[in-house]
Amino acid sequence: MYLFKRSTMILVVALLTLSGCVHINGPLEYANENETNTPSVNYLPVGIPFLLGGHGTSVPLTSELSLTAKHVAKIDFSEVVAYHPDCDIALIKEDNTGKKLASLGKIHSQESIKTVGRGLTGKTLVGEGKYYQDVNFVDSKMFARCPASITDAAVQSGMSGGGAFNAKGQLVGIISGMSGSRFRMLDGSELGNERTSIFVSTYFVRDWLISEVEQFYGDTIEHLAVTKDTFTTAFLKD
Repeated sequence: MYLFKRSTMILVVALLTLSGCVHINGPLEYANENETNTPSVNYLPVGIPFLLGGHGTSVPLTSELSLTAKHVAKIDFSEVVAYHPDCDIALIKEDNTGKKLASLGKIHSQESIKTVGRGLTGKTLVGEGKYYQDVNFVDSKMFARCPASITDAAVQSGMSGGGAFNAKGQLVGIISGMSGSRFRMLDGSELGNERTSIFVSTYFVRDWLISEVEQFYGDTIEHLAVTKDTFTTAFLKD
């Protein structure tokens, strides 16, 4: 068992298609949004029906800020606070009054994970699986300088920008897309996953996220961690 490592394995990928969640790659269920443990996710219309299923998803982080995928933020109507320079993740301004705000956490290899995003009908969808590890795709511009976190929890159209949550319900990543499962490591080994859904680890982008949030609020993360439940002690610790 291990936490996310900054020095990641490199993959040789067969027929890699980072689809931006244009299709569906496994079983999903509708969330019971009345349950207290169901994370809140927002619907982001992009106005282009054949892209992203006509929408994307965001995850409320504070009462004024949300996280989403960079490729969603670039074409929807959000007010972007910051794009990560290398990873498919963006911080956007959103009114999250009355929404359940995500708290940030970590995840270990082989632990349970849930993917949560909005479906084509606007309802919240949930996929369940486990987290494998973080890898570099050698033939992907999107992940050339940003590790891709691999899970077999399903995703589908419109869930890009939604959240990957650990067993405690803490946000550990932002959904980016999907890939074919038939890839192998440089040493020839395989992960053994039935499907490949990809998210950007919030822990990997932690320094960028903290810096942008501090700049937005004009306050230190230490003080913000006291006033906002998002920034847990576990997430802020190395």
